[in-house]
Amino acid sequence: MRERRAEADHALPGVRPFLWALLSLALLLVACAPPAPFNSTEVSGIDYGRGLRIADTNGEARSLEDFADSVTLVFFGFTSCPDVCPSTLLRLKQARAALGTDARHVTVLLVSVDPQRDTPERLRAYLDNFDPSFVGLRPTPEQLPAVVKAFHAIAVQVPSKDGSTYTVDHSSTLYVYDRHNRLRLIAQPDFAMDAFVADLRRLVAKE
Repeated sequence: MRERRAEADHALPGVRPFLWALLSLALLLVACAPPAPFNSTEVSGIDYGRGLRIADTNGEARSLEDFADSVTLVFFGFTSCPDVCPSTLLRLKQARAALGTDARHVTVLLVSVDPQRDTPERLRAYLDNFDPSFVGLRPTPEQLPAVVKAFHAIAVQVPSKDGSTYTVDHSSTLYVYDRHNRLRLIAQPDFAMDAFVADLRRLVAKE
């Protein structure tokens, strides 16, 4: 028994370097592994919305670059929207609430597709019903087609049957920019809340 123990003790110094080598290799492989995918659709090298300057509800011309160092979510909508706009804004409010203190690094921009009816005052009051931190951007009617095109979106007025009013068919996509001002994610209004919040946390951490 003593001989076997002595043989094991004698072999141990050679085993330890081997185990350390395996551990080092495992750590190296983990460090070199690609990051886990985001839950939302990842994009890269796409410059949607660059170069645009759109008036906010205070009349100040704003661009995406103004929101650098913030995770910025861009969403098209209008105050008379009957369904997708209010439901999406409510979900974005809930997502920011779930982020806790990280919410201060997340900015939501609503770009109006109905500037004829969405006066600055009306747009501001509408957003305040959801979250006062939400920023309203109001292109002029002449500017709107170029803004929509810059995001590869759609916004089409659809008259009512009697022609007395209209609604607007528009894209409901969420464009998510990271804190380096790069478009990183595309999401839809029916996003899974926990998964979407996890994506935002990763971007807040500047991943």
